[in-house]
This record gives sequence, C-alpha cells and structure tokens, in this order.
Amino acid sequence: MTKYHDDGIEHLAKRYKSAGVDRRTFMKIAAGATAGTAVVAGVPRMVSASPAVGPARRFQAQADAEQVFYHGSLNDEPSSMDFNLNLYCNGVVELWAGLLSFDENLQPVGDWAETFTANEDASVWTFNIRPNNTGWTNGDPVTAQDFVWSWERQLNPANGAAYAGFLFDIKNAEAYNTPGAGEGTPEAAPTLTIDDLGMKALDDWTLEVTMEGPRGYFPAVVAYTAAVPAHRPSVEEFGDQWALGLDVALVSNGAFKLDNWEHQVKIEMSKNPGYWNAEAIAIDRAVVPLIPSSNDVNAYEAGDGDQQQDWSVIGATDLTRFQEDAELATQLHPYVYPGIWMLISSNAIPPFDDLNVRLALTHALDRERLVSLTNELVSPAYCMVPPGVFGFLDDPAFEENLAFDPAAAMALLEGTDFAGGTNWPPITMYLRGSEENINSNLMAQDVASQLKEVLGMDIVLEVIPENNWRPRLFENTFQLTWIRWWYDYPHPNNGYGDMFYSRKNSGKRQAWSNEQFDDLVNEAKGVSDLEAQLEVYRQAETIIQEDGGYIPVVYRQDQIAYKPWVTNVPVNQQGFWVPQGNIFVNLLQYVSVEGRPE
Repeated sequence: MTKYHDDGIEHLAKRYKSAGVDRRTFMKIAAGATAGTAVVAGVPRMVSASPAVGPARRFQAQADAEQVFYHGSLNDEPSSMDFNLNLYCNGVVELWAGLLSFDENLQPVGDWAETFTANEDASVWTFNIRPNNTGWTNGDPVTAQDFVWSWERQLNPANGAAYAGFLFDIKNAEAYNTPGAGEGTPEAAPTLTIDDLGMKALDDWTLEVTMEGPRGYFPAVVAYTAAVPAHRPSVEEFGDQWALGLDVALVSNGAFKLDNWEHQVKIEMSKNPGYWNAEAIAIDRAVVPLIPSSNDVNAYEAGDGDQQQDWSVIGATDLTRFQEDAELATQLHPYVYPGIWMLISSNAIPPFDDLNVRLALTHALDRERLVSLTNELVSPAYCMVPPGVFGFLDDPAFEENLAFDPAAAMALLEGTDFAGGTNWPPITMYLRGSEENINSNLMAQDVASQLKEVLGMDIVLEVIPENNWRPRLFENTFQLTWIRWWYDYPHPNNGYGDMFYSRKNSGKRQAWSNEQFDDLVNEAKGVSDLEAQLEVYRQAETIIQEDGGYIPVVYRQDQIAYKPWVTNVPVNQQGFWVPQGNIFVNLLQYVSVEGRPE
C-alpha cells in the first residue's frame, strides 16, 4: 500500500502562479518532484518485487552494437568502494545491490530480495532472497547471512561507521551501537552481542528483521545504498585493502563489476553476468570519469575519450546559455531534486551560543534573492522535508518564523553583546568543496554577504575538500556551516532522524542537541497513522526552529542535460526524466545508446 502526498507540489504551484506561470507549464517544470512522494504507508502486509528494474522491452532495435555509457562524473577520488562501512566513500554505487532498491518513482522494489512481507503491525519484516544465485562477482551466492554479517559490521561501535544510526530501527541496534544511550552511563549498560540484534538468517534465502516497534517505512530504509552488504571473505582475508582498487580484485554484487580504477582519472565497469537482472540491461560497459565539478559542463560539451559525459547537471552560470542555444536547449530536462540547503550555527561556539543570535540569523536571509541568483534552480525552504516528499509541512507559521525581516533580526540582538550589529568575534562559515555545479559556492557567498548587510557580521568562508569534509564535520567544531542534505529515502525520518538525532555513537553533524526533539523523532517512527505521524514531525520542526538548531534556506531544483544519443532514460509517473541521484541509483539499468557519433 502506498500513499502520494502532493501538498509540497501545491506549495510550489502557488509560487509559480504568483509569477504568472500557468498550471500546465508549472507541471512541466515541477512535477518531477512528485517522484519523491511515495512512502510505505500504514501497515503493508505483502510487497512483491517488480519483475525487473530495467526490463528488456525498453531496448530499441536501432541501439548501437557497442553499448558504452559515459556516466556523470565523480568529482573527487573515492576513498574506497566500501559503502557498507563508509557510506561516504564516494565510490561507484552501481557495483553494489541490496535487498531492495528504488525505482524511477522512488518506490522501494525488489532487488536481491524477490519478495518482502510484514507481520500485522509491520514490526517484523521478512525478505525472500532470489535462491541459488551466483550474484557476487566471484560466483559466490548472495545470501541472508551476507546481510546479517554486514549490518552488524556497520553497527559495531568498534568500526565507527558514520551512518550506523541509519539501522537504529532494528531491534537493539541503537543499544548495540551506543551502549548506555539514554539509560545512564555506558559502564552501567549491559553488553549486547550480535545475537541480541533483531536480524536472523532463517536459511540462506530468508532474512527476518525484527524492529524496535512498528516500522511501515522500513522497506525504504532497506532500499538505500547504506544497506548494501560487503563481501565477508574479502574483508576477512584482506582487511582494509579489500575495497581500495589496488592489488586486490574487488568482489561486489551489483549490476556492474569493477574492471579498472585508474586513480584520479577514471573508473571502468562492465556488466556483472551473475546479477539477477543482467539480461535486461542494455549497457555492456560504463566509464565514470574523475573530473572536478567546475569542469563538468565542459566535459559534457567538449570532452572526448574517457573524459566525456553523456549527461550532466547544469548549474546557474551555464543555464541561460543552454536555454538560449537552439541545440543545447533540446537537451535540457527539469527535475525537482529531493534535497535542501541549510545554515547551522553551533550553539557551543560564540557568538552562536546565544539563542537570540541564532534566531537573528533566521530573519537575516532573503531566500528569494537566492532564487534569482541561481536562475530559479532553488526554491525557498521553511521546513526540513522538501516539496514532493511525504512529510513536507506547508505551514504559514514556519514561513513567519523564518521570514526575511532585517528589523526583527536586529531587534533580537538588543540586550546581547552584539546590539547594533557590533562587537562580533571572528566568524568562519564552512562549506564542502566540489559543488560548483550545483551552485553551493555561489549561494554560500551570497549568504555571507546578506549576513554582513543585515547583521554587520564579517564572515570568512572556508571550503573543505570533499574527502576531508565529513571527518571535519563530525568533530562538531564548525562555528557556522553551509550544508546540504540530499534525501536518502523519501520519509521525514531521514531528515529529522538521520540528520539531527543526537543520541548516536558516530556521525553527528552538529553540536546541537535537544532531548525533547530526540524523543519526538523516536515517537514518530512507531506512529502508523500518517496524519498523526505528520503532527509529531510538526512538533519536532517547531522545536528545532525555536531552539535555533538549524535554518532551512532553499530546496534544490535541477536542469539536467542528456546527449541526444542517450535513450530510454527512466520516466516517472508524471512523465519526467529521472536522473541518477541519491535515492534512484539505477540509471545504468535503464538507458541504452543509439547513434553516438563515431
């Protein structure tokens, strides 16, 4: 059973209507956002896998004999290909497959699990794996034990996995990963073992997962990349070297296998013949170039050899040129990406340890100015969940809380050490590198300018290279942070829980913590009624805004360019092309190539 939640799209429609854009045109611009609206709702009893992720009927008779695809680039060298232990390794996701994955409508569908079922209240999920397979690239079968072992590896506190909290819905997972969390000191907490976790391989092909309570959205969690397994024999034989692409052949279980990793240059893959859906995939070989984000568009337009791209995100600085060029304009396709940019000020570091200063920031930002600056590649944000995703809160109270109001911002400084916008200490705002193609640097510079204009703050920007970003972020020492969150699965728990929940052993993105907020996040997980669940998240949003835990700034909207020879790009229920993203990662299982110039 699924439910589509369109309030967020209506919110965007109001903005476009006020700008003189009719409904038909608006839907061509924004309907792609509803690809992210699907959530597992209520208590589903039985969910069957789709027969194939990229069915053979998508092939065209005129397809090129050599099916080679030049994927959108990686902007930084991967640290490894070990997504199980390090979701943020920046590796190639197509090498891996989990029990489930997301289709073009961002619905969880069967991958290595052929079917999956829930008990009466969705507190126990059973996944039936495709039997007698040879899915690992060395011919080993993908089994239920692979997932039990891999998920424990991710949860084991000794491994320090930054995204271990992602699996906290599993019974005893949080207590296993964070001894003593919410129950006193770690020393007083009982020591749990893997046998205490709610994961059991009933046989090679049947995985039973017991939750902390009703978890109707758990299939969406399982469908994300953080739930893919690692190859246990490789890890046990080669240790840290097993997934570095050096002297050890990578054993993976995805639709593609690693053929060549030329560090700092390119990654080459070919189809994994042992993948359950291999016969339905047109692409035989894929090349992923390693290109700085500032050169992405150039590689799309003029690149050749292995430094070319068959598709690319077009940023604000190039968009007008593409739109005004008759040929390039035909290659553009809009997509409303399920993601948000935020500003986070540390409540542990002056001057933001003062609540009034944190709240003053909320009224100092003109979001419409960022919309204009990016050529409408963003829209104003007033809550954590983007339009088109279940959990979007179209609440005028939030818009009022966060309204651009310089006078109100300055009034909040009265009675502080910074009244009148003076006496500020040195302030540094941190942002991650390699994001020029999605306008991050452009917006960060303008945010700093706005805070100077309204509050008198002199802000220094410090760009952290991608490979160092998360280790630095997880230290919780950033004074002011410009940060984005791309949704991993289309449910508010991914935002409020995975981003802001503070009771975790690793992977905290900010110093801010609020016991009442954490309690509400836990409460919402077990609420089956969708309206009641939304009300709990509304309370959580109210608390985090009133406590200055973050400032939602803008939601992401994209224009994607595809080369004319790229065919069979997946199309969502609204008729819009769906790019490779953070949730949907199966583009290579759909596309084919027709008419690439020799």
